[in-house]
Amino acid sequence: MIGCWLEQSKESQFDRADDVIFEDDDDVTDCGGCFVADQLTGCRSAMLEFSIRHRFYIRVGLLVLLVLLYFVYFVYALNYEFGDEGSIRLLWITCLVFVILALKLLLRGLRPRFSSLSSSKLISCVRQHHKRINWFGAILLYVLIGLN
Repeated sequence: MIGCWLEQSKESQFDRADDVIFEDDDDVTDCGGCFVADQLTGCRSAMLEFSIRHRFYIRVGLLVLLVLLYFVYFVYALNYEFGDEGSIRLLWITCLVFVILALKLLLRGLRPRFSSLSSSKLISCVRQHHKRINWFGAILLYVLIGLN
């Protein structure tokens, strides 16, 4: 009997989920609830609205903060003891990440030019005959190496 009641309450709860009308959290006339809960709910709503409105600036600010903190750590680690294996790894990984990010930004800026270039007849011909071109290049390279 209790199991049937639980299943019925779960079903009715899910059936009614679409019909729920959310009340506005900023309603000042809601005097029936707890003052602290009402204030916390209003604060949460204001913070959510602020974060939605300024999402781009918050993300950029966090990204800049993380990059600055990383470079502070990077400079400290290299000043502390440069030359050991850990500092060399840190240097190489930092350079690799920097190169990847620079290439990503460069390609993002040049992508429209690449797409207009790829619609030319020469590029479409190369795409159509790329296997023959690869074989010709391989045979030519083999002949040139064999002649030396």
